[in-house]
Amino acid sequence: MNETFENLGQDKKERILNAALNEFANKEYADASTNNIVAAAQISKGILFRYFGSKKNLYLYLYKYVRDIMDKEIMSQIDTSSGDLHSILKQLGIKKLEVLKRHPGMTDFIAQAKREKSPEVRENLEKIEKVRGYQLRENFLFDNLNINLFKPEFRDENTIKLIRWAFEGCAKELQDNYKGQDIQDTAIDELMNDYEKYIEIIRQAFYC
Repeated sequence: MNETFENLGQDKKERILNAALNEFANKEYADASTNNIVAAAQISKGILFRYFGSKKNLYLYLYKYVRDIMDKEIMSQIDTSSGDLHSILKQLGIKKLEVLKRHPGMTDFIAQAKREKSPEVRENLEKIEKVRGYQLRENFLFDNLNINLFKPEFRDENTIKLIRWAFEGCAKELQDNYKGQDIQDTAIDELMNDYEKYIEIIRQAFYC
């Protein structure tokens, strides 16, 4: 990407990114139109491609940009000092729902990207998620985990993997179920109750 974009004023950058977000969040990659993006952003197509080079580069830049914003907002508000996975996952669920409420457009885009099958971007998305997932798990969620809170027979890597898979599946289902809806109108309390039930199952199964 041309560094010129990073040097733009914040208002213009946000106008371009918001236009792209609206287009990519509501359409599959192949159907999304850069014509619609430049019209909404009030710039020429030549300018857009000077900044990003291609539709693909714009899409992947936006994906990483959105992921970075959401991850930072969530992780900055979670206390991992106790090493208690049950507590960490509970906090994580609450913060994720708060982000859903604040950024419905971003949530829709991430949900759409998870279903994206275009070979032009699918492999790139998987690589981004692989690196991102590793960094979040190893450097944040599970970095200072106190496995002594688990029953002796569950104090191993396989238990952590099982819990991680369960949590990631729950998070994906939440995003998919609420794509395109106004999160303000959904039953937030009901969602949290269900989420806390899953966490309690984990606690009862694996904790001393």
